[in-house]
Amino acid sequence: MFFVLLRAFVKGISLSLTFEATYFRTALLLGLVRGDAVHQWADAAIAREAEPAAALVAVASTSMHDLSGLRDALWPLVVEPDPLEVLHAVLEKAYADLADNRRSEADTVTVLRQFRSMVKLPRPLYDDLGSALVAYAAERDGEARPDGAIAVWLSRFAPPANTDR
Repeated sequence: MFFVLLRAFVKGISLSLTFEATYFRTALLLGLVRGDAVHQWADAAIAREAEPAAALVAVASTSMHDLSGLRDALWPLVVEPDPLEVLHAVLEKAYADLADNRRSEADTVTVLRQFRSMVKLPRPLYDDLGSALVAYAAERDGEARPDGAIAVWLSRFAPPANTDR
C-alpha cells in the first residue's frame, strides 16, 4: 500500500482519484461500465479538483464510444497492479449486475474468466476465483441458479445491507 500512496503522491493526484481511475479502466476492460459512465465520472472529478490533472481532462475529451481510447487516457491516472480495494469494487459491480439481472450467469462467468486472465490478481483471489469457476463447471446442467457457485462466490462482494430505517 505504501507504494500505491507514493505513486499517487508523485503523480500529484489524490489517492481516491487514482483508485477511481483504476476502477474505471478495469471495469471498461471487462465491459462492466460504458463510456458514458466514465465521462460522468471524469466530469464530476474535474469539477471537484482544484487543479485537475491534464490526464483527467484527456479522459473527458475522449469519445465515450472509443473504449480503447478511454482506457489509454485513463492509464496515466491508474495504479498498477489494481489495489485489492479496486478489485473488490469491480467484483461488487459484477455481483450487482448478476443479482439485478443486468447480466446473465453465462455472461458473468465470461467476465470473471476475463478478469482472472487479464487482470493481475493476488494469488489467493486468483485461486479462489479459479475454484469457483471449477465448481460452476461441475454443477452445470444448463440452468442458471441464484444459489449456484458463481452467485454464491460473488455474493461475498455484495455491499453491506443498509441497516438504516
